[in-house]
Amino acid sequence: MANAQPTPIRIVHLSSTHLGDDARIFTKECVSLARAGYDVSFVIPDNRHVTTDGRAVRRDDVDIVAVPRRPGLVRRLLSTTTAVLRAGLKRKADVYHFHDPELIPAGLLLRALGKRVVYDVHEDLPRDILTRTWIPPALRASIASVASAVEWTAGRTMSGVVAATPTIARRFPADRTVLVQNFALFSEFAAEAGIPFERRRGVAFVGTICADRCAAEMVDALGLVRNFPDARLLLAGSIETTAMRQRMEASPGWPRVDYRGRLDRAGVQRLLGESKVGIALYYPTQNYFDTQPVKLFEYMAAGIPVITADFPYHRGIVERHRCGLCVPPQNPAAIAAAIEWLFAHPAEAEAMGRRGREVVKSLYNWTNEERELMRLYERIAPLQPRASSQPAGLPSEGRATAGGNE
Repeated sequence: MANAQPTPIRIVHLSSTHLGDDARIFTKECVSLARAGYDVSFVIPDNRHVTTDGRAVRRDDVDIVAVPRRPGLVRRLLSTTTAVLRAGLKRKADVYHFHDPELIPAGLLLRALGKRVVYDVHEDLPRDILTRTWIPPALRASIASVASAVEWTAGRTMSGVVAATPTIARRFPADRTVLVQNFALFSEFAAEAGIPFERRRGVAFVGTICADRCAAEMVDALGLVRNFPDARLLLAGSIETTAMRQRMEASPGWPRVDYRGRLDRAGVQRLLGESKVGIALYYPTQNYFDTQPVKLFEYMAAGIPVITADFPYHRGIVERHRCGLCVPPQNPAAIAAAIEWLFAHPAEAEAMGRRGREVVKSLYNWTNEERELMRLYERIAPLQPRASSQPAGLPSEGRATAGGNE
């Protein structure tokens, strides 16, 4: 007679800003935990997944629980965070795993209720605040200090902390922090996807389209690419402000932009399959110097060379693995020259792409980071061994694991 199976440990991921198809939270963390045997839900403000009866939408063995997404910072802070917390509490989870600093009060409340809570830190919040133009300059240092103190408290109160970069990890207690870097899910990117490399004319950018990610400079650069008039900037993501859209549309490079809007994961893969190069640029501010942009690793996984900012961390990756070019990020002429060089040297560009893909396969991939996430969960919420229903003496089948490398 079969033994009773243990009750699955229930995990609820909470976010007040991300959407249901978020690559780090849903595609990597939630799906990995579900495949390991946890009962996983993801609570987010995403109008695409709100159902009339309030039921979850199930995808890849994860329940997506959506609350209405409301515009405006004040509404998000006051209304959305409360709605997300309320929906999460209804799931009666064993572990709550939240992804936004504005949910720290909710995390502290959950800890006070005796719940196991994980804070997933995607950004270096104090540094980020110092660069926010919508915060009056005279207030930024004070607000950053308050944010640092709040995160210090959270780091010593939560059951565990997940840090996205080594710099962030150093700000939290080592005994309860794991480093889970936002590297590429290698299995998403097929080796020969898309049109043949020699026929590609796309220059890819995927991500938030905003000033500090050099959106205007990229468009201006396309207007300076003279020797390859068929080159096109394939732009995918949300344009942050109306002013940014107007600035780009006023550029001489705008007629050479193919704006695709916000794409799902399959759409991103198709876009990269049309691209000869991928761009990942940032303004030279402190919080970007050691950032680890997932788009950089995804371009590499897709087998295309990269053009990235001439910052020490980015330069170290590109020069060590010979997988692209580094440029001053606010210099459209330098960006244009890099694009022209890669288009003019297709054999070298394709070789750069192959080297980038190989290093992602061996090093910068989600499979390696998934192990660190599981290490945290093995400490705070270990899975019980599954009872075997097979006759004694026969080996039981091993548990499948999520993977980025085949």
